[in-house]
Amino acid sequence: MGKSLSAIKKLKVGCVQGSILGPKLFTMYMRKLPDILGISSKTHLVAYADDAYVSIAGNDVDKVKTTLERSMAQHDDYLLSIGMKTNVSKTELIYFSRRELPNSPPLLVKENNIYPSQTMKVLGVKFQNNLKWDTHVNSLVSKSKVIFAKLRYSSKILNQEGIKKVVTPHFYGMLYYSFQVWLNELTTYSHLNKLTSLHYKALRSSLGQTRNRTPRSKLDEIFKRATPRQWSNYSNAKRAINLYLNEDGPPISQKLKNSAYIDNRTELCYFMDTSRLKVGKNSFQNRLQCLKKVKFKWINGINYHTLRINLKKTFHSATP
Repeated sequence: MGKSLSAIKKLKVGCVQGSILGPKLFTMYMRKLPDILGISSKTHLVAYADDAYVSIAGNDVDKVKTTLERSMAQHDDYLLSIGMKTNVSKTELIYFSRRELPNSPPLLVKENNIYPSQTMKVLGVKFQNNLKWDTHVNSLVSKSKVIFAKLRYSSKILNQEGIKKVVTPHFYGMLYYSFQVWLNELTTYSHLNKLTSLHYKALRSSLGQTRNRTPRSKLDEIFKRATPRQWSNYSNAKRAINLYLNEDGPPISQKLKNSAYIDNRTELCYFMDTSRLKVGKNSFQNRLQCLKKVKFKWINGINYHTLRINLKKTFHSATP
């Protein structure tokens, strides 16, 4: 401050944090990483800024571990060759499976064992090894308690329009953060009930109410805010329509088209499940219940932006 100067030090390696050149230099350093790791149909690299995640797909846990260790060794050698190093203390391991794995071996990284975790936080989203979302939804419940108290206080000094501007970024921005990832068919009925309860509690807090006074239908009319269930339907419908329009997509795209029946009278889409066994919500027909509300007269020859707008109107959605 003023005439004061910080201490001057010489850097032998690295780059000053916050410099203009830093991001470009980092990108140049890391651009060869996918080639070094040997990315294939079963090996994927997901990177954002300085966070990198390597995923290996397979049915044999031991083979997955061996492949991952080889990729990590190549990763570490490459970083050393360009003057960087792996931070073992920040390296995490998680095995994803819908069934319980009897053997989840640790990962060997630079002579250090990295033991598997049950949860992993990736850019603010908490993933579980069993592909469920209990931890993430419970975390949202805990965060909301602090926000509700602030909303009730704000409602005493702001008008209704001002409260809407406060609740959108501070509550709904948190509630629906990365909803495309976790708010889908894997979100259980119990999760949706919890999220819906939070949704209406935030609206009541915006009105300064501490108890359930205004009915939900009236809150919908006042705020015109989409519920978590509507956002889930919107998210699933958008994915299904993208598959339907994809000419060179995965095999499920063709299955989707073969099963689709569009009623010319109502212009609604129905899906016929030709399988002999229907297992609850996991049947193909039941997974696409959300599309029964979608009118398909505008599905062909329409740009993606307009498609999203029409879908939001279909599910009475508003941007959170």
